[in-house]
Amino acid sequence: MPEKAGTASPEADGRRPAKFRRPADEIVRRTARRLVRGGKASFRSQSTFREALLALVRRDEPLATIGGKRLRRLLVGVPGVRLSVHYTERTGAAPPDDCPVCGGALKPIRNRTLTGTSIVIGQRCERCEYWTHLHRRVPVRYVISAAGIDGRAPRR
Repeated sequence: MPEKAGTASPEADGRRPAKFRRPADEIVRRTARRLVRGGKASFRSQSTFREALLALVRRDEPLATIGGKRLRRLLVGVPGVRLSVHYTERTGAAPPDDCPVCGGALKPIRNRTLTGTSIVIGQRCERCEYWTHLHRRVPVRYVISAAGIDGRAPRR
């Protein structure tokens, strides 16, 4: 069957066919809400949540994929989805430039001394609940579960 004029296949003009596609932000958010709806599912790690999410998204888009950093960034503000983070502390590490959980900006946490001066005792993220102090807090596990209206886990 001859091709229409002006519509060449990706192989014909030297490009490779797409190996993956990034799903739209709204599709990821909607699917995440559907996965944890009603408190029926709780995911003990980011990777298990990502696999379950991709299984649903790939029903409509077989080439869909999403990375962990983008997934966390999208889950931070989703109503009904709670992203809990477990941390470990590292000594001697340089403070991060941006939030390791969501990529947001970090603001200094200040404390006023007895002499009236202000000192920086740590940093906190403006978007999520991440904070750090002299001992750098490093995320090690992400737990995704349902959240109530106030952002906390619903009562059972």
